[in-house]
Amino acid sequence: MAAAIHTPSVEATVTVRVSQAATGDLVAGARAQIERIDGLRVEEIEIAGLRPGLNDTTVEAVATLAVGEEAGLNEDAEEFVVDRVRERLADGFGVDPERVERVEPPD
Repeated sequence: MAAAIHTPSVEATVTVRVSQAATGDLVAGARAQIERIDGLRVEEIEIAGLRPGLNDTTVEAVATLAVGEEAGLNEDAEEFVVDRVRERLADGFGVDPERVERVEPPD
């Protein structure tokens, strides 16, 4: 019997600073900025708002993130995953987490 490998997912509302020099559109820029953080991969992202600035655009986004092993997760407790992802996002350059919560895996 094969065991299913499950990657934890979280939904996060974040503020991301996207450089004016970033390639692609704002969605691609926000995705790239978040994916620079080790252990996180953007599954889905939706722009909820933006504020243009002189050198960058501040984007508010809602993202579903897959949490990889490199995020340092060694427990499966829901609160541990959420807290660890919140910490990783806060440590990422140009990313400010506003809300992070666990998302149930699809059946």
